[in-house]
Amino acid sequence: MNIVARPAPERGRPREFDPAAVLDAAGKIFRAQGYHATSVDDLCQATGLQRGSLYGAFGDKRGVLLAALDHYGENAMQRLGAALNAEPPGRDSLQRALLDYLRVASSLSGMQGCLITNSTIEMLPQDGEVGARVQCILRRMAGLLAATVIRGQANGAFNAALDERAVGNFLLCMLQGLRVLSKVADDGAERQAIVELALRALL
Repeated sequence: MNIVARPAPERGRPREFDPAAVLDAAGKIFRAQGYHATSVDDLCQATGLQRGSLYGAFGDKRGVLLAALDHYGENAMQRLGAALNAEPPGRDSLQRALLDYLRVASSLSGMQGCLITNSTIEMLPQDGEVGARVQCILRRMAGLLAATVIRGQANGAFNAALDERAVGNFLLCMLQGLRVLSKVADDGAERQAIVELALRALL
């Protein structure tokens, strides 16, 4: 019987993996340990990638963090956008949207907190590149909130004299502050009371 030898696997061929799953895992360990306390070995163990694959895909540990921030930020904006666009704009619908976003975000991050907030506290103002990433994400989130306020002003739900950009930034500060508080205790009733108080300022 003739035995046909199979060709040897191509050397140096990049390992196939799911980038979203890898960045989810990397973001989780960065949230749990912080950037500086996380080693490349930690990232390899968390993501299941070898060093060569990790370096080939992201360059270095810093590249993994930047990619994880981009990925985390996109997911955060998708969740917030979906919540804000679920119902016609108004006080009650905005309240439900904000509480739903906080509930989902808190359940995903748990006591580890938010990667954006954690990275901001640990790495700014010294790291300008991380700062630019964070600023872009937060600016886009504030824009989503401001757009919702504009729609609410158009139908009379919110005070038309309010500056929508300032209100968007105000609501973003409230959301990020609640994300920090959730690391201490995820109290749904307290969270709802804070959101209600914030929304009174829009009337």
